[in-house]
Amino acid sequence: MASLVFRIGLGLLAVGAISSAAYAQPVDFGVEATSDEVRRGLSWSDGEVSASTDVFASFAGLDASVRIAALRKSDRHANADVVADIALGKDWNVSGFTLRTEAIGHLFGGADAGMNYAELGLGARYSIGPLQVGAGAFYAPSQSAIGGDNLHVRANALAGIPAFPVSLAASVGYTTGDANNALRAARLRPAGNYTDWKIGLEYNQFPFTVGVDYVGTNIDTSLISVSPFADLRHAGDRVVGRVRLSF
Repeated sequence: MASLVFRIGLGLLAVGAISSAAYAQPVDFGVEATSDEVRRGLSWSDGEVSASTDVFASFAGLDASVRIAALRKSDRHANADVVADIALGKDWNVSGFTLRTEAIGHLFGGADAGMNYAELGLGARYSIGPLQVGAGAFYAPSQSAIGGDNLHVRANALAGIPAFPVSLAASVGYTTGDANNALRAARLRPAGNYTDWKIGLEYNQFPFTVGVDYVGTNIDTSLISVSPFADLRHAGDRVVGRVRLSF
């Protein structure tokens, strides 16, 4: 029953987000190339170059986005070729803070096994001049595709440089959860609970954005895992470059 409810909810999320993006105004669209599709310190593209496209639309106080990225037959996602991230969210202004709630579905194409899963997000951010600080949590309820549940918490800061189209960003996150299938749980936690971090520099001159990030984790990549989804080779420190074109 829980699986059926999850599938129906994910389907409604996908249809609602795509329909809203098609009819709402304004709509933002972009394409991006990156040296590695990294999320929460883990490579999702098997450590290889990736490309993505995304669309974002706001409507009736809500916003919807769809992002599609190449995964290069990632071991982490059972040889998936592509992932579509479909999100529906809302910002709330509370005493100078912006609270964020959202639901996200991750749909994988070309995978050898069922990889789709969903998660819920809750966050807050606060701006002080050119500085923005924030924190958030993303929780994926227990699902067979990820071998249990998964919780990721994150703190971040973003600082613009006055009179220059350059910004600095830094973040640190922690991922934990319960596992009922250790092989599947290794997808999002290759060697158990872990910490990740990112420090980045970004140049933004519309329509181009160029960024470089140093990302890393405290995962011991010398370990040997029996899980085919752990992909420990691509869970360590690296420098990631990216170029985006917005429309």
